[in-house]
Amino acid sequence: MMKNIKIYLFFLTTVLFVSCESELALNPKQSLDSGVVLTTESGVKQVLVGAYANLANGSLYGGRTQIMADLLGATGRSSTTHIEWYGTFAGFSDIYSKNMTNDNIFAEDLYRESYDVINATNIVIENANLITDLNDRKKAIAEAKFIQGLVYFDLVRYFALPFDATTSNTQLGVIIKPKAIYKYQGADLSAERNTVAQVYTKVISSLEDAYADLPVTNGEFADKYAAQALLARVYLQQQNYPKALTSANDVITNGTYSLSTTLLGAYNHDTKQSEDVFSIAITSQTGDNQVNNSYASTNLGGRGGDIAIGGGYYLKFTDPNDKRSSFKYSNSLGDDLTLKYTNQFADVNVIRFAELLLIRAEANIRLTSALGDTPRNDINRIRTRAGANNFILAITLADVLNERQIELAFEGFWIHDLKRTKTTIVGQSKTFLYNDPKLVFPIPLRELNTNKKITQNPGY
Repeated sequence: MMKNIKIYLFFLTTVLFVSCESELALNPKQSLDSGVVLTTESGVKQVLVGAYANLANGSLYGGRTQIMADLLGATGRSSTTHIEWYGTFAGFSDIYSKNMTNDNIFAEDLYRESYDVINATNIVIENANLITDLNDRKKAIAEAKFIQGLVYFDLVRYFALPFDATTSNTQLGVIIKPKAIYKYQGADLSAERNTVAQVYTKVISSLEDAYADLPVTNGEFADKYAAQALLARVYLQQQNYPKALTSANDVITNGTYSLSTTLLGAYNHDTKQSEDVFSIAITSQTGDNQVNNSYASTNLGGRGGDIAIGGGYYLKFTDPNDKRSSFKYSNSLGDDLTLKYTNQFADVNVIRFAELLLIRAEANIRLTSALGDTPRNDINRIRTRAGANNFILAITLADVLNERQIELAFEGFWIHDLKRTKTTIVGQSKTFLYNDPKLVFPIPLRELNTNKKITQNPGY
C-alpha cells in the first residue's frame, strides 16, 4: 500500500474508528463519527485506505498471522521441527506447545483486529454511493471485498476445525458480519458462529466480486490478480484442485508478476517488486513488522532470534547446491536464523508469485494434467532461482509438497498445509492429528463474556 498516504490514515483509523476493538471493549471515542467521516467521497476513500493500513497491524499481516501458522505447525522436537521457539512470550509458547487457553493474547488480538478491519470494509461498501465516479465506486467496493476475503479466510482457518472436501463442513466457523456497526454502545452484538461451509462461501463470493471489478494494476493496493491469487490459495485449502489450477494459471499467464531474479531479491524490500502479488507495507509510523521482530537478530531489529531454523527443515533438502538451505545467518548464541527477515521496515509478503507456481504444479500433479506448463517445469523455475539442480524426470506429488515446504517456510503456510494434506504432527509428548481441536484457536474469553450466543471450540 502507498506509504505516502498511510501515515495520516494510520492515525485516522486509530483515533476515529478502526480501533473500536469490536464488541470486546466499548469506549465512546471508539465509535465512528459518521457525521464527520461519511459525508464526503474522500471520507469513504479514507476509510478504505484505513482498512488497508490496519492490515499492517502486528496482530494481522504485520506478521503474527504468519508467525502463528509456523508455531502451531511445529513439532517441538529438535530433530524434526522446521522451527525452534526460544522466545519468552507465553502466548506464543502456548501456541508452539499446542497448549492454548481461551485468554491467549495473540489469538485474541487476531480475532479482535480482524473484525475491526471487517467492520471498516462494511462501512466502505454501505457508503460507496458517495463515490460519484462509477468506476471508482466499483473499485472501492472490490478492494473492500478483497480485504474481507483475506481476513475471513484466515479467521476460519485459525478458529475452526479444518475444511474437509469429503464432508458438508457444518462444523462451526466464525461469525459473518453482514452489516457495519457505527455505534457499539447499547447494541446487541450477540450472534452464533456461521458454519465453515458458509464462511468459505462468503470468502469465495467476496473474492470473485473483487476479481470482476478490480483493475489489472492498482499500484501497491490489491488488483485483479491479487484477488485471483488469493482464490487459488482458498481453492487449494478446499482441495478443489480444478479451480485452484484455473485461478493460479490465470495469474501466472495473464498477471504482471514474475519471480525475482535472485533469492535475496524476493525479500527485505520496501517497494513493490515483480514477485509481490500482494504485500503489506511497513513504516515506523504505520506498522509493526512482527516477523522481523521474531525471526531477526537484535542488530537487525529483532529480538535476537525468538524463532530459529530447526533441524527438520534441513532434512528436506537433497541438493547441496540449493541456496535455500544456506539462506541463513547465526545470532550471538549460534542459532540459525533465516535471511528472509533482516529489515524491520521491509514489506511483509502475503502472496508471492512463487506460491502460484507451486499451486499450479500441485493441482496439475493431482489432476494428471499440464495446464499452462508441466509440474516439473514450474518447480524447476523455482529451483533454478535457488541454484538447485533441476528435476530431469517426471516429478511426484511428494516432490511438489516438499518443494512447497522448502520455498514457503517461515511465511505462514505450515499448519494450513498440514491440515489440508491431513498430516499428523508428532510433538514432544503427544501426537496431533490434523483435525485435533488443539490445533484450533479458542474463541477469546472476552468474546465469550460479551456474546451470549457464541459457542466455544471443543477442548476449551
